[in-house]
Amino acid sequence: MKKRNFVIPIQLLVVFTLIFFISGYRFTALSAAKSNDFLSKDAKLIEQYDTDSSVIFLFKSDEAEMYQTVLSEKSGVLFRSSASTNIPYSSDKIQTVGGISITTGNDAATLLSVISYDEEVAYIEAGIEPIVERKEIQNGERISFLYPFSEQIDFLYPTAFNKDGKKLYYYGYPKDTTVSNSEDLKWHKIEGQ
Repeated sequence: MKKRNFVIPIQLLVVFTLIFFISGYRFTALSAAKSNDFLSKDAKLIEQYDTDSSVIFLFKSDEAEMYQTVLSEKSGVLFRSSASTNIPYSSDKIQTVGGISITTGNDAATLLSVISYDEEVAYIEAGIEPIVERKEIQNGERISFLYPFSEQIDFLYPTAFNKDGKKLYYYGYPKDTTVSNSEDLKWHKIEGQ
């Protein structure tokens, strides 16, 4: 009789563990991110960003030719990944390679990650007053901005400058257009300044 009383709780524990596992819950933030349905199978982790109660991961997939940003949220002692964004590879001089804006029950954050292949670009500014950050950038280098609030990436008004403070590029939709699509949301060269 005592042996049977011991077996039933173990069976229930196994069943509950399987239900949580099938629902996407994992013991670590990284394993939750890797179980995200939209993450490419060949994705390689580039960087991890910790927020208050969540973790944002930046992956790169050569097979899918895209960068993938994945959110893992803490839920009790477990983690679950239910949000991701994809940014295709580009041949542009400045490329956004990671970006996500999230609001959860316990957290809010915005991530912007950029690579510059323009030797003239010396730094990039992004943010909303009073939190505007300036980060120096080298040719071929990736930099990231992480904010403790949720905001659409283009509303951070990312701008690339040369060493003399001249604006070279802005991130957003093309100016003076009334119709735009998702491919238009990128870095645009500022002409005539």
